[in-house]
Amino acid sequence: MQSSLILEQTQKLSGAQLQSLKLLACTNQELDALMQTEYLENPLLEASTDRQGEAMENLEKFYETGGASCQESYDSERDDEEDRRGDVRAREQGTLERMILEQLPGGAYDPREWELFRYLSGCLDDNGFFTCETEEIARVSGYSPEQIEACLSRLKDLEPAGIFARDLSECLTLQLRRAGVEDPKLYQMAEEYLGEILQGHVSKVTRELHISTAQAKEYMRILSMLNPRPLAGGSRETQYLIPDILVIREGDSWKAELNDRWMGEYRLNDYYIHMMENAQDPQLKEYFAEKLRRARYLLECVEQRRNTILRIVHTILNYQEGYFLRGEPLKPMTQEEIAGILKVHTSTVSRAVKGKYLQYQRTVQLKDLFSGAVSREECVSSEDVKDRIRVLIREESRDKPLSDARLEALLAEDGIKVSRRTIAKYREQMGIVDSQTRGYLQHL
Repeated sequence: MQSSLILEQTQKLSGAQLQSLKLLACTNQELDALMQTEYLENPLLEASTDRQGEAMENLEKFYETGGASCQESYDSERDDEEDRRGDVRAREQGTLERMILEQLPGGAYDPREWELFRYLSGCLDDNGFFTCETEEIARVSGYSPEQIEACLSRLKDLEPAGIFARDLSECLTLQLRRAGVEDPKLYQMAEEYLGEILQGHVSKVTRELHISTAQAKEYMRILSMLNPRPLAGGSRETQYLIPDILVIREGDSWKAELNDRWMGEYRLNDYYIHMMENAQDPQLKEYFAEKLRRARYLLECVEQRRNTILRIVHTILNYQEGYFLRGEPLKPMTQEEIAGILKVHTSTVSRAVKGKYLQYQRTVQLKDLFSGAVSREECVSSEDVKDRIRVLIREESRDKPLSDARLEALLAEDGIKVSRRTIAKYREQMGIVDSQTRGYLQHL
């Protein structure tokens, strides 16, 4: 019996390399948290942040006044934080209000009606529901209940469908009406039986609506495709993003910098380095030496992260100059191509753009700037394909919606070669249901 020996070359990453990759993948906020933790644990690392100075000031005041000034400072900071949150909420409300009012025809309403529209917009919750009582609003606003209901009725016709609904049932029925659905039993299920559906009592629904189990499940499938949270749910505060990279145009070139000045600077602590050099205890000396190695390497990784991100950003900016300067469609661009230009591994590009946002005139997510070409002959990007699919479906016959196979054929006629599986994926990403469901909704 003959045995064989197979040699296989593998690459193992050291702990230091893993740390470097971890830092590269961090957003600025994540890096700040990591550096603060390291600062607290490593005496060889010194932070020159405003927060450190403020902390020392508060500590000195504490000893001088027995704690009174510290409490005063805390109260002041708490008030400042409340003010900042109030500013954020005000900006969010202004954005939502504009989104709503811009959909209303300019000369169709008098000043009092416009004022009421603004007031009602401020009553929406984070899901886009209107849960206030008409009588209560009438009491505090001076408008009659009839005026309020008339304005609410008009607001319920706006986008996104389902906004200003009083509850989930009304939200779903508003979306069904917007889709032209006429099946009364589907409306009845949405209005009266959502609780039964959520509890799994399908037999009760079929018995009371006099429909088959298969029909009930089809109704449930249709309802599940509707949007239960017109404003996407969650706190609107989370929609305000802090960009990781700031970009400006200077003449014919780009200038980019990391948006991390608020973090302050970290450097080696000369005091503890001097203490290490003069230490007599071997264990203490080794302890400081290890912390010094750790701090030096960490600072090198931070600087390397900065240089790597900025190199990648400048390459992207030059590659997509038409998009940023002239509003042209994104050119097909993959992470592999950027890695090839910079002669780095693709995983380096992937980590460098992960979760990070770039601000130039508007804020965009770095990963969204990458778009693979689905047809090299025509150099068409996935976004171009999505736009074409959107147009084809918008113009399709109501009596014969386009299947994914038919979309594949029509795209091929335009010189765009893309598989049905890819078409289905793009369609789902755009929130467009399949042809069977579109046909069903059109003819209910």
